Amino acid sequence: MRTSIYFLFFLTFSLVQITHSAESACRPLPEADGDFFVALVTANDSDSILQIDFDKEEVCKLDSGSIDSSEDSSAPFHVDLVLNEFAVEATFEQGFTTWIRIDKKYSESLLLDRKTGEGLGLTEAEFLGDNSILEAEDFFKEFLGSLQIGSLELRDVEASIPRFGVSYDHYQGREPVPAATDAASQFLTVGTLGARELERLIITLDIANQRMYLMTSNAR
Repeated sequence: MRTSIYFLFFLTFSLVQITHSAESACRPLPEADGDFFVALVTANDSDSILQIDFDKEEVCKLDSGSIDSSEDSSAPFHVDLVLNEFAVEATFEQGFTTWIRIDKKYSESLLLDRKTGEGLGLTEAEFLGDNSILEAEDFFKEFLGSLQIGSLELRDVEASIPRFGVSYDHYQGREPVPAATDAASQFLTVGTLGARELERLIITLDIANQRMYLMTSNAR
């Protein structure tokens, strides 16, 4: 009887420790003066695995065995400390693979530069019909059929695109931008995935391998 009581006490104590350990691995989202993701990656150990949940407003440290390590389930990311930019590889609906910025300070869903919007055929409707109401706007909106990052495919994403003739610099305030001959130029981004999409995603960063995993917050 006494042995059973000791065993029950030990089991309860162990469960409390495990629960406390799991809870202590999570903390509120940190404040950052610059780019949130750049600050988060640089503030943690190089072998950390971080899971960010914007809906719960928390970031948790995970064990290495808690993620699918296959490359098909994730996408490479790149941190540029000079440009203060966090970029991830993404594939658009026509099979066009490029790099986009992940930025929680951008409040909309997706921002694309003009050249990319034209290449994806998203500007064709700009001059159809009466757009006089929108003439004062610098950007117009179209829906991108598909945007895939790792194994997660986002459908019908609302994209903001600069209107024809509008001067727009995706890197304004983030100079100096590397020259085309510079190795860093391969990571230059053509758009920004913003808070409206991020708030419904769970983002996991494998810092050591520079891989990002995404899932919707209701998929857990």
